[in-house]
Amino acid sequence: MSNEKINFKVGYKSHTITFDQWSLDSTVEEVKHYLEQETELPMDSQKLMWKGRILKDPQVCLTDLGVQDGSKLMLMGSLPVQIEKVTLQDQKIVEQRKLTPAIRLKKKQLLQQQKPNPNAKYTFHKISVIPEFPHPEKAQSLLEKLRDDRGIRAIMADRKWSVGELIELTPFEASILGYNRNAGQLIALRLRTDDLSGFRHYDSVRKVLLHELTHNVWGDHDDNFHALNRQLNKDVVNLDWTAHGANTLGHGEFYTPEGEEDMESDVLYEAGTYRLGAGSKSTTGLDTPEARRQRAAQAALSRLTKKEEQEMDEGCGSH
Repeated sequence: MSNEKINFKVGYKSHTITFDQWSLDSTVEEVKHYLEQETELPMDSQKLMWKGRILKDPQVCLTDLGVQDGSKLMLMGSLPVQIEKVTLQDQKIVEQRKLTPAIRLKKKQLLQQQKPNPNAKYTFHKISVIPEFPHPEKAQSLLEKLRDDRGIRAIMADRKWSVGELIELTPFEASILGYNRNAGQLIALRLRTDDLSGFRHYDSVRKVLLHELTHNVWGDHDDNFHALNRQLNKDVVNLDWTAHGANTLGHGEFYTPEGEEDMESDVLYEAGTYRLGAGSKSTTGLDTPEARRQRAAQAALSRLTKKEEQEMDEGCGSH
């Protein structure tokens, strides 16, 4: 029997367990017993490794293994609570796999029962904004509002128009309000004011959109073009109004385009533009709920004037 004492270590996960002054005659079983006390890892769950191999014989001595002073062994294993968690997780995975075919079948049946929307394809299939400019989320919201505008949706469904992409036009294109590329492949709209501090009035941007949609049919700004554009400006109100109902104008009740009041709650309305971050601007009689409804109704039902037609013709970059 050897009386030689050595110091060695056992690495376990991120910890190091030190064995000071252990006899070379100590067995693997004795080492594991000590490790159980230090780590709470049961001996039968321990995998003690030395020089890349698992020590399976519990009675072999350290001296027979060639363990020397300063040697380092490795310990692997999981606590019972960890094993239990893994087992439960495995059971859940097995149960989910059993249920997956039934869930897929149910989803398939539900999809088959749902009637497809025949007008779903008559829309703007992609929306893009310029992320480098201030408040891109506001620009995104404005384009989405135009896409989802009930009057716009009704017009596109009625005329079976499908536009590939609706994008924000860079405000550096100072002379252009919008353009339509290849009769509906892409439509671009100016959303921002010239100083980039705010956004143009929703009704003004929508009129430009209707102008560009007219280019789906007519290329030149001739009488045919203007006749259709004027009709679209009537239809955008009438189709929404008749399809969804509305309050009568007068007696304190007004038609409000969807989302109009929500947008005014966080931007300031000034002379045809919305300005972000300007704070509240007090103007007597202009900030009451009824006044906001009046402005919304007036904007929604305003006629397309000759001046507006001329401005949009001159600001149109369609080709």
